[in-house]
This record gives sequence, structure tokens and C-alpha cells, in this order.
Amino acid sequence: MTTLPLLSAHLLLPLYAVTVLVALGVVFLLRRSWRPFAIALVAGALAGALLSWLFGDVLDVLGIAPTWVDRIWTGVVCALVGVAVVGLVRAGTRARGRLVVRVLAVVLVPLAVLSGALAINRDAGLFPTVADALGESHVPPLRLPDDPAPRSGTIDAADWHAPADLPEHGRYGSVRIPGDVSHFRARPAIVYLPPAALVDHAPELPVVVMLSGQGPGAAPANIIEAGRMVERLDRIAARHHGLAPIVVMPDQLEAASNNPMCLDGPLGNSATYLTQDVPTWVRANLHASTRASDWAIAGFSQGGTCALQLGATFPDRFGSWIDVSGQRGPTLGDEGDTIKRGFKGDRAAYEAAQPLRILADRAPYTASAAFIAAGADDSRYGPIVPVVAQAARAAGVAVTQRLVEDGGHDWHTAGTALAEGVEWFMRRTHLAR
Repeated sequence: MTTLPLLSAHLLLPLYAVTVLVALGVVFLLRRSWRPFAIALVAGALAGALLSWLFGDVLDVLGIAPTWVDRIWTGVVCALVGVAVVGLVRAGTRARGRLVVRVLAVVLVPLAVLSGALAINRDAGLFPTVADALGESHVPPLRLPDDPAPRSGTIDAADWHAPADLPEHGRYGSVRIPGDVSHFRARPAIVYLPPAALVDHAPELPVVVMLSGQGPGAAPANIIEAGRMVERLDRIAARHHGLAPIVVMPDQLEAASNNPMCLDGPLGNSATYLTQDVPTWVRANLHASTRASDWAIAGFSQGGTCALQLGATFPDRFGSWIDVSGQRGPTLGDEGDTIKRGFKGDRAAYEAAQPLRILADRAPYTASAAFIAAGADDSRYGPIVPVVAQAARAAGVAVTQRLVEDGGHDWHTAGTALAEGVEWFMRRTHLAR
């Protein structure tokens, strides 16, 4: 049951059909009372539009603007609930036919809510299966290569040639990366090893540290499950003779509802975890390059903001950063709340942590590069791309911009742009041949 695919048309289309048939059944059995149904449909649609505007645009409950799919389906759900309410009110309790109407009306409500929720989920691509929606992950523990630690004389990727027994696919799995220095209580990370990392005499490979966003269900597994990153990385490796970066997907949150903002502060020492504990584990366990030019920090949404922050603050750790749909700086939604909870009320510390200010203060960046992307239809985060790009270029960073066609603030955009960012990084590190 937990493996049931929630994005499949084979599930959604029958559900939509049943929902419509139940709604039509309510209307048909009370067909002499069609005017109240018409009023309910219109009123419900207007109520849905109002709710989308209030919670999505005014109160900004989820931190992202609703898409047109979100708005339309909210209206549809409210309209169908309106039909159900009319059915319950107009149906009596004595006649057998009217009892059927009441049953259908009661059933219509959860069907409408479920249809709308799954349609919105399909648009965002957040929960591919029931297990994902329940917060369960079926990522197996990572089996490290037999000789995981780098040795003296490790082959540089530029001089490596694929052996005859090169695996067709890479390997991924979960690992525990302890917060020995930061004392950050991170959830298990996910690591992807390309085919080139799985053979004897594996080359020394560049590393991408890739972060998911923050919000309901947020976890490193989102990157491979909603973003389909393993399949994307396998395709990249197949085009380059088994070569691709090692991709480490750590937890920068501790919990989906927490947001330490990739800083060291009262909400957790996330920055130290990502810049010290994670690299230490990678160097000790994998054939990874130690040069800053061969390390990139990448992320989507809140993870994209983190990539901007850490790329600007730690150029000696991350020579490249990939910012997909990030914000201009660390935030908990409201500036006052951000300063109070994240910076103990210290506005000066808050302002000093803004990455655009860091870029200006630490310029020039002589060896840094950035890939900055967003969805072309993302009205909230898309306009941030040119602002960040201009500030980075002014500081000396080599910038590549990308707008993903037909993309919003969703995992379609994230998966596409993060994969393109990996290939961009491969060209930068001469891994792409």
C-alpha cells in the first residue's frame, strides 16, 4: 500500500471520474432543486479563489505562491463541497431515495478533498508514493566501496579510463554523518556514487553537496524521490563514460518543521555541520577531491538559499554553488520573527548574514562560480534570480542563469535545474569529456 504511486494517471483519472459521478448522482436525484446546486457551485468556486488568495498570497502559509493548478483545484473542491452541503440540506430523512442522496453527499466530501489534494500534489511532484506522504523512506543503507578511503596516488578523473567491468548504474543509499564538531542532530543523509566510484582504482571525484527545501515532508529523500535525481545522475554518468560527481544529500534541518537557515545559532549549528562535519566524513570515506574548486553546494528552495549563503561565505570550501529557486537570504518568513528566533534579536547579526551583503563585503571572488535558476512561471522566486546574479557578478563570481520553461516552484523545476547544474559543474571541473 505504501508504494502506491500518487502521481500516476492510472490512479488519478478513475478517482476524478468517481468523484464526478457521485456529484452528478447527488444533483440528478434532486434534479428538481437544481438552482441551489448552481448557486453552490458558483459560491464554492468563489470561496476557493478567496481561500487561495488569503492563505497563499496574503498570509503566505507555505512560503510559496499558489500555482494556477492550486487555485483551480481549490475552487473545484470548494464547489463540490458546496454540492454536498446542498444535497444534505435538501434531502429528507424518510424517503429511501433521499437517504441515498445523503449517503452520496457524505461520500462526496472526502472524494473531493482527496481529488484536489492529489491533483495539487501531482502539480508540485512532492509525494510520488503513499510512503513519501507518510514521511517514510525506503532508501537502503549505502554499501560503501570495498576501498572507500582515498589513498596516495589516487587517479585524477581527467586521467582515468573506464574499465570493461564498469557498472551500468551508480549506487545510492543512506548514511549517518555525525555532527562531531557542530553537535547538529541531522537525520540520515543520502549519498550517490557514480559508476566510476564503484570500480577498483576509482578516480578522485568532485563532490556536490545537495540540499532539499524546508516545509511539510521535507527531507533529503525528496531529492531522489520527488526530484528523481538518481535517474538523472545515472543518465549524466552514462553520457560521460561513468563519470559524474559524488552527490551527498545531507539534512540541513534536523526536522521538516525546523529551519536553522544554514547558520550557526539558537536553531542549530547547521552551517558548521555542512562545512565541517559533512566534508570530514566525505574525505574519510570516499574517493573525493579535497580542492575547493572541486566542491559545489547546491539546493532547491530553502536549500537554494543555503547554497547562496554558503557559497558566498565559504568560497574556500565550495568553489561553486547551484541555487535553484532560493530566496535572497535566510528567513523564517517574517523579518521580525527571523531576527528574534534566529539571531536572538540582534538585527546587526541578521544584516551581516545576508548573502548579498557578504558578496559585496568580500569581493572580489576570483575563483567562484554560480548556477542560478528558477521556474519561468515562478512569480515569487523567479524575480530573485537576476537580483542575485547581478550581485554575484559585481563581486567577481562567474554566473550562469537559467529559467526552466513551464516551471513553477516545484520539483519539476528543481529536478531539471539541479541536474543541469551538475552538468554545468562537471564542465567547470573538466569532468565532462
